Amino acid sequence: MKYKSILLCAAFVAILAGCKKSLQYEDVVYFTGNEESPVTGMYLDGPTTMGFSVSSSCRMQEDVTVSLAVDEAAIDSFNEAGGTSYQVLPASSYTLSSREALIREGTSVSVPVYLEINALDDLEEGVLYCLPVKISSTSNDMGILSSSRYKYITINQILTTKAFSTDGYGYSGTNWFTVPSMVLNDNLRDLGVCTMEIRVLINEFYPETHNPGIASVIGQEERFLIRFGDISCDNSQLQVAGRGASLTSKSHFSTGRWYHVAAVDNGKTLTLYVDGEVEGQISSAGKSAIDLGWDWEGGFAICNSCNGRTMNGYISEARIWQRELSAVELKNNQCYVDPSSEGLIAYWRFNGADANVVHDETGHGYDAVAARSISWKSDVKCPNVE
Repeated sequence: MKYKSILLCAAFVAILAGCKKSLQYEDVVYFTGNEESPVTGMYLDGPTTMGFSVSSSCRMQEDVTVSLAVDEAAIDSFNEAGGTSYQVLPASSYTLSSREALIREGTSVSVPVYLEINALDDLEEGVLYCLPVKISSTSNDMGILSSSRYKYITINQILTTKAFSTDGYGYSGTNWFTVPSMVLNDNLRDLGVCTMEIRVLINEFYPETHNPGIASVIGQEERFLIRFGDISCDNSQLQVAGRGASLTSKSHFSTGRWYHVAAVDNGKTLTLYVDGEVEGQISSAGKSAIDLGWDWEGGFAICNSCNGRTMNGYISEARIWQRELSAVELKNNQCYVDPSSEGLIAYWRFNGADANVVHDETGHGYDAVAARSISWKSDVKCPNVE
């Protein structure tokens, strides 16, 4: 999500001229880069250092020190504004090179201040962290641009996991999952509102000559299914199919790359997301029920449908929710969620198994059973950082 700051043009009149008490406009300091957004993101895959700075609307006539402070209480308003659930970065996990930013005489940008995250033991897996830093004062009593007083540094941990391999040969797969406890389960026969999400990597799409060329990813055929390909689209396009509400992605996708895909139906609108961005949207009002408990062709499955529409690739982090997830939630929580999260029906991490069973992390009993012995891809990084 982007926060937009409105900068007064008059505050920049003196950028080249220098600060003068006689100016009718007040010169100010602000966090560099906040013109677009006060949020700066960083990905954490081990100890990491990131620099940030403070700018002024004019060149300084003397050295000016800008005092900085970590404002942990600001996290609540930040989460409320963005619909997020960030936690404050634990003080034991980081150091700031200074609590002051120095803007030297004759310049308008400070010497960088460095955030170093050097202790990872206190960080919980999958938790999103944020460090709210504010400008508290200046040594020359210069004004602070109120809309750019804060910088929110968000920390997204890169997790190393496993992923399930469909043991593909050519363009089709040879292994998949069914979920026996979902079949004819009354709790799943009419969900009303549903979010279905999964991380997927395709090794090879079906050839264009193959009819219908469908590589099923997750869901129930004819009711609510995410798949690649169909006679109505190219085999490298995503499609949410079933219920007379089929929706095809505007984009074509590549082999060898991880994507987070999600189908969200709130009972009125069906939206397809890829990596947290909207790929397409149609009306779903008046369509038949989202029925994930149907028993047709073996019922709900992962990496297969119609007893043969398999995919060649890998999957991880599959979830079903009985609520509408926001774009922010889909973007921020690709790699992990709390299994006790509100509205979470089933959650399969695909990070290991008990024999040929991947257990439902929610404890609801929707364990996924593989067709045959499972092969794993190790050292999978999540999220993608390109």
